[in-house]
Amino acid sequence: MSEFYGDRSSASDPLPIAFSDAKLRRLQPELYGLRSCFFKCRFGLRQLNAREARTMIAEHMQFGDTRAALVVRIDPLLVAAYTDEQDAVLLLRFPQFLVTEHQLAVGTRLLTANTYGAGKSMFADIIAGPLSTGRFVNFHPVIAEFVSDDEALITRRKTAIRTEEWRRAAERSKSLLSQHNIMVRDGRPAHSMRLGKPLLLKS
Repeated sequence: MSEFYGDRSSASDPLPIAFSDAKLRRLQPELYGLRSCFFKCRFGLRQLNAREARTMIAEHMQFGDTRAALVVRIDPLLVAAYTDEQDAVLLLRFPQFLVTEHQLAVGTRLLTANTYGAGKSMFADIIAGPLSTGRFVNFHPVIAEFVSDDEALITRRKTAIRTEEWRRAAERSKSLLSQHNIMVRDGRPAHSMRLGKPLLLKS
């Protein structure tokens, strides 16, 4: 029984990815301990507390649509999460400690689990590509390696992703990074559904 995503997933490529409390605590410590008493985040029309946010993230990893993601910059650490629904990438910013802990470099392949939101107008930080289905206006990416220890399952799925998808993810990322003032989302899982903020990158 799912509290946030219904009993069935409409994702084309979901995986039963188990999330790690230890990794999530490291990435988003405000979801645990005394700080969690003051945590609130929006999920659609709902406001979630820390316990609900952890449950939402765990379900997200079970039901999300798994797609290509790429490290596109190391300082600051930026990951591009791709969706075939909008033929687009979102740029996600993460804490620098992940570079060392995951031995990341520009071009490192990662896996994103995406869920989607419908509505009237596309979120301003999503630039839909020519292959967009037009069904959704937002997507919520969570990078699997940063919240899960299911390394074998994640690796198998990355191997199964078509070369064309990796190519499109790289091309869409390059296009965004060529802009002077780009929109970047907070990549932490309880926040990465929110509209991105401008980030001026140094050359």
